[in-house]
Formats: sequence, structure tokens, C-alpha cells
Amino acid sequence: MLWAAGYCSKHYNRLRTTGTLEDGPKARLPLATRLWKQIDRRGDGECWPWTAKQRVSGYGSLGLGGRSGGRALAHRIVWELTHGPIPASSDYHGMVVMHTCDNRLCCNPAHLKLGRQSDNVRDMDSKGRRVNKPHLGEEHGNAKLTEAKVKEIRSSKSSDATLAKRFVVTKENIAAIRKRKSWKHVD
Repeated sequence: MLWAAGYCSKHYNRLRTTGTLEDGPKARLPLATRLWKQIDRRGDGECWPWTAKQRVSGYGSLGLGGRSGGRALAHRIVWELTHGPIPASSDYHGMVVMHTCDNRLCCNPAHLKLGRQSDNVRDMDSKGRRVNKPHLGEEHGNAKLTEAKVKEIRSSKSSDATLAKRFVVTKENIAAIRKRKSWKHVD
């Protein structure tokens, strides 16, 4: 089977990964060289899209080399080559490299910044990009109460047991609403 430039798959892959057709030590091209070959570098203010293999999540992915070298996210490699190692964090997963442009394939170092996962989630929420937003109150599929009923419960002088029977919920639910442990978003 012939591949690009008239080479068989064996020689095509050798040329692609090592830059040469010669036999001998199969040294791969350096990581930085392989990385920048897969990025469409455009103007300074524009996104530089990753053009090679992507993860299912939509982020660019690059092999680190060797049989068990694994893969890494392209934008994280760009950060480390441009700014140095990503510092560890007290968070469980450490620091993340965030896209200020909200483009997962972007590898422009000017569009990347470090933050904690909580910063990334807060940024996502502030821009309305969360796909699986938590449904609060009446929006939740299992909600038995409305905001109006919650306000009525909080202002009522009746016992928890009486209100539980009236609204067909448990006494524990009524107590949690009154202590603002549930329905926190309702004043």
C-alpha cells in the first residue's frame, strides 16, 4: 500500500517521526519540533488551532514518545515550552492551563493562563459555557416545592410536622429549608 510522497507505510512513518529515511537508531524528532508542526500559527491576537489528533473532549493531544510515553494535552505542552513547568498546587489535580479564548484547540501562548480547577469552573460559569449546569430549585427534575412554597415555609409559625404533611415532604426537608441548608438560593 502506498502512502504520501510515494513511500510505503514503513518508510512514510519513519520519515514522519524521525525526519529521515535512513536505517539506524530510530530517534524521533524532538517534542517541540513535532508539536509546532501540528499548530497553525496565525497572527498574534488570533487563535492558533491544533491540526492533529484530538481527544474526544476536543483538546489537542500529542504522543510523548516511546512505547509507554503516553500522550499529553497540546496546550499544556505549549505552556511548558513557553513559560516553564506548570507549578504544583495544593489542589488534588494541581494547576490547569486555561484558554482565555474559550477555544479548546487553541495553542497560542498569549491565549493561555494558569489557574486552579475552581478558577476554570468559575470562568466557565461566568461565561455561561457549562454544559451540565446544576439545576436548582424548581428547575430540578425531582423538585416537589416551588420558590413561593419555600418562602411560605420559612415565614410560617407552624411546626415542621404540620408543614411536612401540608406540602407532602419530610420533616427533615422542612427543617433543612428553614435552616437554609437547602433552597439556599431563595431569600
